Amino acid sequence: MSMIDGAAEARLTLLRNEEESISVINQRLEKSQRSESLSLAITLYIDGREGFFYTNVLDDESLLRFVRQSIETTRLLAPDAARRLVSPERYYKGGAPSLQNCDAMLRDVSSDDKNHIAFSANAEVYGKDSRAISVDTRYVDRVHHASYMTSNGFSASESSSRVTISTIVSVQGEGDARPMDGWGQTRLFYKDLPWQGVGDIALQRALRKIGQRPVPAGQYSMVVESPVAGSLLSPIFSAMAGQSLQQHTSFLEGKLGEQVGSPLLDVEDNPHLPGTRGATYFDYDGSATRPMKLFDKGKLCTYFIDTPMGIKLNMEPTTQGTHHVILTPSSCSLQDVLKDQGECILVTDFNGGNCNPVTGHFSYGIEGFLCRDGVYVQPISGMNITGNMLDLWKNLVQVANDADPYETELIPSLAFKDVAFY
Repeated sequence: MSMIDGAAEARLTLLRNEEESISVINQRLEKSQRSESLSLAITLYIDGREGFFYTNVLDDESLLRFVRQSIETTRLLAPDAARRLVSPERYYKGGAPSLQNCDAMLRDVSSDDKNHIAFSANAEVYGKDSRAISVDTRYVDRVHHASYMTSNGFSASESSSRVTISTIVSVQGEGDARPMDGWGQTRLFYKDLPWQGVGDIALQRALRKIGQRPVPAGQYSMVVESPVAGSLLSPIFSAMAGQSLQQHTSFLEGKLGEQVGSPLLDVEDNPHLPGTRGATYFDYDGSATRPMKLFDKGKLCTYFIDTPMGIKLNMEPTTQGTHHVILTPSSCSLQDVLKDQGECILVTDFNGGNCNPVTGHFSYGIEGFLCRDGVYVQPISGMNITGNMLDLWKNLVQVANDADPYETELIPSLAFKDVAFY
């Protein structure tokens, strides 16, 4: 910190990322790339001004020049008295047990072994079904290291890893149609990656889309499949952000403590679970994280308030956002939910659309299936859903138990009543 003369406060973040990616299309190696990057981010607070700067050129001479230019630039910015470091009492103090979310042995795995996984997953499909046109398999692993330091006493480091295998298959549909779908698996540790069967599942998901067409417009019960159900929570989380509240662009403004959803909307954020994605003891500003209830049986429990927004809104800081989200599941499988909903539309993908952050009104393109009593009747495409986020979540009527425990957000399949399809 001694090199940053002239700054009242400063935060340094040193990042190191190691990544390897392999792409195999139709049993042909398209890309094999291994990279490592080292970068530095600094945040400066000078005369009531905040400046954020980033560089990956870290030799001594370039680094000194970078810091001097950053200081000069910060002095030219508009002042904002709310921009400051976190109060030291809110910092993570260290001493907690390991979160066990970094594979220290990943760098020792050979590229040949990773190539074998990618080619084998691709071979599960390629040449096995005449309807398969293209089979795209990707293997990616990443190790992320970060070290943080502030001028008012915070210092900590963390590491995490992720290993992913995925396959996307396009198939010959009716006429010129080329339905496409995929499947993937992600783990924290290489040894735990279950790559066998990924290609088979991707193929079956693509084949079941043959014959897609719209169904008559109207109101249907809607079941949203777990892999995409989190998309419907994204506008909710955005509306909970302090910046949205401060700019009056949140449809949840003024609703803290109110019933904004069905009692089945029961959600917590738990960043302290060992061996899970998103686990961390602190936010990037150094604030200690804690398990938090986001929605208690439909009641909005908190907003995401960092230090600057806390000052501007005159609210106590909470957290910068979500880490490892868990929506309380039921004991029902997806098949149970489909049976219970009678005639319904199972949404398996969202294709574009948007949600108005001020009003909560939304419109999304969808793909999926018309189902009756748990039986898949017809694949669907070329349709949209429309409505309001608050109305939608108040109409949440059933929750499954099929969330992938290896995702950052554990959102099971969800059933909503009276959704408008057109």
